[in-house]
Amino acid sequence: MNSLELLLKHTPSWVQLVRNRQVSVQVSCAPRKASGLIAGHYLLILSLLRGGGVSVAEGEGVSSFPKSCPERHINPDATFCVYYGSTEPLIEAHAAKAWWEYLRMFLLHQEYAHKYGVWPLEGGLSHGDAARIQEKMEELAAPLGWKEEILVGMFRSKGWLANSLPKASQRLDRLLNSRTPCPRGCTRQADSNRSIVCRQTDADLDAADGKPILRAECPNRSALERIALLEHRRRKAQNNFIKEIRKDARVCCGTMKHCPLAKTSS
Repeated sequence: MNSLELLLKHTPSWVQLVRNRQVSVQVSCAPRKASGLIAGHYLLILSLLRGGGVSVAEGEGVSSFPKSCPERHINPDATFCVYYGSTEPLIEAHAAKAWWEYLRMFLLHQEYAHKYGVWPLEGGLSHGDAARIQEKMEELAAPLGWKEEILVGMFRSKGWLANSLPKASQRLDRLLNSRTPCPRGCTRQADSNRSIVCRQTDADLDAADGKPILRAECPNRSALERIALLEHRRRKAQNNFIKEIRKDARVCCGTMKHCPLAKTSS
């Protein structure tokens, strides 16, 4: 059983088969929100790829989405980047069911992007190889309660991760000068023990309440430095991805507030 057949065997209730041509199928999708309300109706084409996986795109003559938009995770060939590795072969039932759930969330995120001009933060995904780097960053940040702040940095250009990072070596294998201030704005709490606490500066606090600590003194130095180093690598991978798209003279679709292609479009 190939990947397309496996998907058809485990089609969820919000998907209806319209046409089956063995190597490609047309489906009608009506994904539901958490409230149970239908978010929209879409006509999609699922195609079996030579590598054994399945691609998905809008049906011919349908234009609910831009034909191409990196910020909305629509590839230059109009196929969807549902998630990183979504075109890999599907082997087991649970993988097929997960694929459909990812597609449902992808369609819900498209509705959000259409309405607000930004991709929802919880679904934020870096492009190309940068996605794998992002996954490693999230794994490091989650146990410390930093996951949201790094997503805000990556996809809303706010917070410490969006600012100037500690300088890294040319090979991006280590950070330089650990005697610089903690990039998160962590402070040395002004108490009798002068204990170091990992907290960001609060603009509402009196300046005397805490003094910036050095990166070398950060109680979470290892995770902090690894995240910062990975962010250097993620930015490089992300920029390389956009450069490749620009080579094809792609034009910004104008549906998103922040798009790297907008600067080259006229």
